[in-house]
Amino acid sequence: MLLITCPVTRTDELVADRRIRSVTNHPTHVALGVECPSCGSVHVYRTGRRWEAVRAERAARPAAQLAPA
Repeated sequence: MLLITCPVTRTDELVADRRIRSVTNHPTHVALGVECPSCGSVHVYRTGRRWEAVRAERAARPAAQLAPA
């Protein structure tokens, strides 16, 4: 079972493993395509320590560094 938050309805949903539609392994994370019971769409959820580390690093940077030159 997975606990997901639907980005469409903003509700937390408990989802059975049989609703997982795809699993893709990336160097920094694992992407799960999950069919949402709330809205019926397939949403992609990313997991992994490296993915979270990159997101935290980008969030900590000042906005001036993120802007393209």
